[in-house]
Amino acid sequence: MTDPALSRQSLDSRALLSALRCLRQGDFNVRLPTGCPGIGGEISGLFNDIAAQMSEVEYKNRQIEQARASLEEKAEQLALSSRCKSEFVANMSHELRTPLNSLLILARLLAENAPGTLTAKQVEYAQTIHAAGSDLLSLIDDILDLAKIESGTITLNIASERLYDLHYHVERAFRQVAADKGLEFEVEIAPGLPSEIRTDAKRLQQILKNLLSNAFKFTASGKVMLRVFEAAPGLFPGHRRLASAGEVIAFSVMDTGVGIPEGRHKIIFDAFQQADGTTNRQYGGTGLGLSISRELAALLGGEIRVSSTPGQGSNFTLYLPLHPASPAAGTASPLPARRLDAVPGTAAADQKNKRLAQELQLLSSGLAGKTVLVVDDDRRNIFALASTLQQQRMKVLSAASGREGIRILESEPAIDIVLMDVMMPDLDGYETVRRMRQVERFNNLPIIAITARAMKGDRDKCIEAGASDYLAKPVNVDQLVSLLRVWLLK
Repeated sequence: MTDPALSRQSLDSRALLSALRCLRQGDFNVRLPTGCPGIGGEISGLFNDIAAQMSEVEYKNRQIEQARASLEEKAEQLALSSRCKSEFVANMSHELRTPLNSLLILARLLAENAPGTLTAKQVEYAQTIHAAGSDLLSLIDDILDLAKIESGTITLNIASERLYDLHYHVERAFRQVAADKGLEFEVEIAPGLPSEIRTDAKRLQQILKNLLSNAFKFTASGKVMLRVFEAAPGLFPGHRRLASAGEVIAFSVMDTGVGIPEGRHKIIFDAFQQADGTTNRQYGGTGLGLSISRELAALLGGEIRVSSTPGQGSNFTLYLPLHPASPAAGTASPLPARRLDAVPGTAAADQKNKRLAQELQLLSSGLAGKTVLVVDDDRRNIFALASTLQQQRMKVLSAASGREGIRILESEPAIDIVLMDVMMPDLDGYETVRRMRQVERFNNLPIIAITARAMKGDRDKCIEAGASDYLAKPVNVDQLVSLLRVWLLK
C-alpha cells in the first residue's frame, strides 16, 4: 500500500513538471495548487510567485511594444509631414522665384540702358521695378528661410570666416544706405581678436544684415554702429553651448533710433511681430527678420540679446562661440572705426563713359562669340537670359524642353556651354543632363543647372546628375557672367 504522503509528493512532481513546460511555452497564467504540506507547498508558492511576476513582465512588455509601435507610427507620420512640408517649400520656391527671374533680369537690363535709348525717367521706372522686385525676392527668401527652419531642412556650411572679410561685406552693403539717410556708420573690430571665426559665413552675414537693416530703418538721425569684440566670461550661465565655449565673440549693432518699449523686447523675436501695430504702416516690413535671426543664431550655437530705450535707440548683440581655424591663428590688426558718411559716394558716370566702360568690359570678358544653349520650359526665362547673354555678345540657342535641348545639342557642334533649367515637365533637367552625358563628345561640355527650388541637397543632386555647376533663381546677372567666364575660359 502506497504512503499517502509519497502519493501526494509524486502527484506534485508531475504537476510541477507540467507547469514548468507551460512556462517554457509562454503560458504565464499557469498556477500550482496551494496548501500542499512541507517542501511541496513551498515550491508551489514560489512557483506561483515567479509565474505572477513573469505574467506582469509580459503585460508590461506588451504595453512597451504597443507604445513603441505607436511612436514608430507617429514618427512615420512626422517624417511624412516633414517631407510634404519640404516638398511644399521647394515647390513654392520654384513657383515664386520663376516669374521673378525674368522680371529682375529684364528690369536690370532696362535700367542699365546700354544702347542709351531710354530717357532718364524711363530708366528711373526700370530701377523702381527692379528695386520692388528685389524687395519681393527678399520677402520670399525670408518666408522660405522660416519654412526651412521650421521643417528642419536648413543647411549650415561651417568654415573659417575672416573678420576682415566680414568688415568689408558690411561696409559695402550699408555704406550707401548710411549716405542716403545722412547717418554716421561705424564698423569697429576690437584689437586682439583672432583673425578668423569658425561659423557659417552666409548665415552670419544674413543675421548682421537683418540687424543692421532694422537699425537703419528705425533711425532717422544720428548713427548706426557695429562693434565686434570678445564677450566677458560668465555671461551665459543658462546657455550650454556658450557657457562651455572657450571664447565667445559679440557682434553688437547699436543705433540712435526710435527704441523699443521693454515690454516688447521678447515679442519682437516672434514671427510677423513688430514693436507695435503702427510699425508696419510707418516703416514697412513683415517682422520676419528678427525671428529668422534668432533661429539662425541658435543653429550656430549662439543667441541674440536686446537692450533698448524708447526715444534713445537700441542695441542688439549677437553672441557666437569663437573657434579659430588653428591654435596658432593670428590676430587681426585693429580696424579703426570709420565715418562712412565721409566716404565719397559712388555717383554714376555720365552715359558716354558708362557705355565706354561696358564696351571695355565686354572685350575683356572673353564671352563674345561663344555659343550658349538655354534649356527652359518658361519662355519668359529664355527671353530674359537670352537678352542678358546677347549683351555679352554671345550667340544664344534655346530649347523649351529637355528632348528639344538634346536634339539641338546633337545638331549644333558649335555649342560651348549649356544653361539647364531643372524643373521641366516630361523630361526634367536632371534626366536631360544624364542623357547628354551619355554621349561621349558631351562628357566635358560645361552644363550649368539653374533651379528655383534652392533647397537643401539640390546642388548635390545637380552635380550627381552630371551638371558642372549650379545657380539658383532668380539668377544674379553678375554671378551668371562670372560663372560663364569660369567655365568658358578654363
